[in-house]
Amino acid sequence: METPPPLSEVQPATPQPPPMSLPARLMNVLAGLGEVFDGIKASLPAASNWLVPALLFALVGAISCFVIFSQPAIVQQIHEQQAKKMDELVKAGKMSQADADKGAAVAEKFTGPTMLTIFGSVAVVIMSFVRLLWWALLLWLVGKVLKRPLGYVKALEIFGLASMITVLGAVVGMLLAMLLGRMIATPSLVLLVKDFDITRKTHLLLGTVNIFYFWQVGVLSVGAAKVTSVPFIRALPLVIICYVFTELLLIFTGLGQFAL
Repeated sequence: METPPPLSEVQPATPQPPPMSLPARLMNVLAGLGEVFDGIKASLPAASNWLVPALLFALVGAISCFVIFSQPAIVQQIHEQQAKKMDELVKAGKMSQADADKGAAVAEKFTGPTMLTIFGSVAVVIMSFVRLLWWALLLWLVGKVLKRPLGYVKALEIFGLASMITVLGAVVGMLLAMLLGRMIATPSLVLLVKDFDITRKTHLLLGTVNIFYFWQVGVLSVGAAKVTSVPFIRALPLVIICYVFTELLLIFTGLGQFAL
């Protein structure tokens, strides 16, 4: 009697690692990029991946406004810049001295520490979500160019998690402003400019050369490459183009302060 062939042993399924928690994703963006974005690709969309970073950026921005505009030296710099602009208009014959004096008095009322903090905080909150929606659109377009569909919600998650880099950059910028007594003291080439003028495009362009922005571009490139399953080197040039386009658009449309 023939011996029946042995039954093939059923191999146990490989246990899947537990999904990464939100705090772990937020922190690992600073180091363990591959694992974070592999998880984003394999998991269902989660609003917390973009909403929490956006709220953190808004919170840090509001705190920065309070801290920076609480420095008398910085508020004085703002008043001096306003007075300088008024003097230039008077010298150019575009404004009488009487009108300049009235304008300076009105401007001073709206550039006290309290009003500056309120206006600055509101602007930061609005721009934190505008940046999120804008960059999600750009990343969605990157997916189109790569011919690898990237859903808009996934793009929101990629940028949301990557924006933890700029949250850290905002904290560093706040500390530098306190240390140097300057309103604009980001970790960029603006540190080489003694009298930074936010109305000068050359100064604003120097502000875009920011180590944290370059770091974020790299993280966004990793995220786009992982989620679309393309090599990093294919995603990087497209993300750089998006960054340069965004910064130039802000600067040359009169919104240069948001490019810093």
